[in-house]
Amino acid sequence: MAIMLSERYNNISTLINHRERGYCSERSIRAVARVGQAVNLAVERFVTVGETIADDNPEIKTDMYQACKEARAAGSTIEKLCEASIDDSVADRGAVVRAARCLLSAVTRVLLLADIVVVKQLLLAKDKVQHSLGRLENVTNFTEFVKAFSQFGNEMVELAHVTGDRQNDMKDERRRAQMAAARQVLERSTLLLLTSSKTYLRHPDSDSSRQNRDTVFCQMRRAMDLIHYVVKDGIWEGGGSFTDQENEGQTLAATLRHLDTLIEMTSLTLALGEKESLNHALDTIVERTQDFTDSAYTSHNHRENIIVLCERVKTQLEQLIRVGLVYENGEDLASNHELNIAIANCLDATRELRQELWETAEEQTSELASVIKLGNELVALIRNTATAADQPRLEEYAEKFQETVEHILETCKIMQHMAVTESLQVSSRHVEINLRIYAPQVVTAALTLAQHPTSKIAKENLEVFTNMWQSLTTDISSICSEIMEKQKIPEKHTYMSLPRPGEKMNLTMGSLKINS
Repeated sequence: MAIMLSERYNNISTLINHRERGYCSERSIRAVARVGQAVNLAVERFVTVGETIADDNPEIKTDMYQACKEARAAGSTIEKLCEASIDDSVADRGAVVRAARCLLSAVTRVLLLADIVVVKQLLLAKDKVQHSLGRLENVTNFTEFVKAFSQFGNEMVELAHVTGDRQNDMKDERRRAQMAAARQVLERSTLLLLTSSKTYLRHPDSDSSRQNRDTVFCQMRRAMDLIHYVVKDGIWEGGGSFTDQENEGQTLAATLRHLDTLIEMTSLTLALGEKESLNHALDTIVERTQDFTDSAYTSHNHRENIIVLCERVKTQLEQLIRVGLVYENGEDLASNHELNIAIANCLDATRELRQELWETAEEQTSELASVIKLGNELVALIRNTATAADQPRLEEYAEKFQETVEHILETCKIMQHMAVTESLQVSSRHVEINLRIYAPQVVTAALTLAQHPTSKIAKENLEVFTNMWQSLTTDISSICSEIMEKQKIPEKHTYMSLPRPGEKMNLTMGSLKINS
């Protein structure tokens, strides 16, 4: 509905600008009249849709009809003013502006009310799927399962449709990426749900088959919780803290950028009373770098360099704060020279730390392809030993496979910190979660097959979980490549704190506040 009127808003702007010009030809006047007619026609179509929505949703009916009435009246006014455009008076121009504002206000209300309905429909579709999942989880025979899964499939199609529309309409990059991640889990997990449920129904005595099935149910419910969270724009109504799980905005790259901003701002405000903010950002950086230094796959040189550079950043920040204390005590430092040097040294230290982290991430991602290849080889061996019911050899390969998975997960964690866009942060975060949960299920599915080597459904179930593993590792390779490519694009960075050679900075010292 919003797209329907977007061109008409442009026409209204053109109309208002047109009426500010002194001379209007006959052709221009006719064009203005056509604009008025087009605007009114678009408004009429728009409010007709709004009123249809109102008729189907009693809870918003009164408000929607009122907003549509106001929009219709404003559209009609604009058309009449355009028809009377021969008299190019200031008063008429003001009337057009007022009518356009009334129209914009009314249309905004209609859109907000319509959005309430869309959210309600989306949450209703999500609740239907959740209810169907509950029924699927409790079926005890194939006949009940086929009937319940058929209904579940239809409801999943509806949910996929409404969530896809919602994702396309979203402006917030993080929310859009979260919705995409949730929809992908639901799409990919549907086949897993089918095969794992059938395997459990065929082999109810198998603990591994139950574990496969329960894991899929858990992941699908988590994806629907994420949909609810996104639709509610970050408001989590369930138990626990969903926001903490999402870890929003806490990457190392983001915190380093924030610290740079705080450092640069000291040159403009000298608000070193923000000492706590500087120290908090530094503490967060030191904490986040532990994901690099604690990793078994970070080389000794990189680990030592990161620790030394963190200490250097801390030292330079302490020097910056000491310089600020001099100002607070009223002592004069000629032309703010020492402040400029302290700021420059801090920024140099964070730049060197960022470069070291980048090189560490680059080193780890250079090994990713070979690690994934090893993982694929181990999966093939796991499948073969499960088919042969060779459980001792299966356990041996499973242990090596878990080590490989841990290596990939460590790389994912590093790459999350280096992601420079919110969509890449979200994507890398969720692909790590999915790999952590679904990769071990390959081994679990293999155990079921090893226990029942002649079972066709157990073999099919293992194939489906294997395909999920391959899809996730493909995602990881793609995301890591994109993150590294983004890092190669140099940031446009302006050091506001530094004057040009020969310039002096005249700043007010009275605003400086430092807690010693």
